[in-house]
Amino acid sequence: MKHLYALIFVLFMATNIVAQEREIIPVNWEQIRKEVDKNPQKVKDLVARLSAVNLDTTLTYQDRILAFYGQSFLTNDKEESLKNEMYKQKDKGLMKKSLETAKKILEINPLNLEALNHAGQILYSMANESTSNSGVTKDDAKLYFNRAMRIFNTIAMTGDGSAKHPFYVTKVSDEYCFMRFFLDLWEYKMQAATSNCDVITLNKTSKYYDKSQIYFEITRVYELERMMFQ
Repeated sequence: MKHLYALIFVLFMATNIVAQEREIIPVNWEQIRKEVDKNPQKVKDLVARLSAVNLDTTLTYQDRILAFYGQSFLTNDKEESLKNEMYKQKDKGLMKKSLETAKKILEINPLNLEALNHAGQILYSMANESTSNSGVTKDDAKLYFNRAMRIFNTIAMTGDGSAKHPFYVTKVSDEYCFMRFFLDLWEYKMQAATSNCDVITLNKTSKYYDKSQIYFEITRVYELERMMFQ
């Protein structure tokens, strides 16, 4: 399965190597929150531009960051229950229903990485089925993969994976999507948590990431967990 996913992304996208020397833009959570509270429509408009069929090339990385991380404050993980349904349907072999559920998730949160990846995988498989009469093409899958890659590039701008500059995420699932489909990291020894970071020790590195550990900033993850329990 790993090799299928890797093949899909190699076919459709040129993965950007996380360079050693580049600009890093850490996420200011309070600033994002204030912007969403003050002008939610601005954030919604940025989300629409980031998730459009054709990327708006006038978007700055600050715009992308406000869109992706601001979306988390707009929806507060309301799509999570549908995500569980999506995977249950997949496990039962109900691929078309699982695809429909992924699309429902994206109606709530157009930047949900799991749903984008899942929809792209199903459409890619349908396009490859010689007996399929669905009319689905690989270009249909590419729309979802392209949107996911824009988000991966945005996450990559927030850090370099070190303890000093962790990558910022909104969900734990963001971490694994980013590692697998952007950095080609699939084998892990252990995961630990600090006061504001997940630290994942890698069993195997890749040509896109060669350090033994990778850090993710999870302030928003903790906040959403507290909201859920409350």
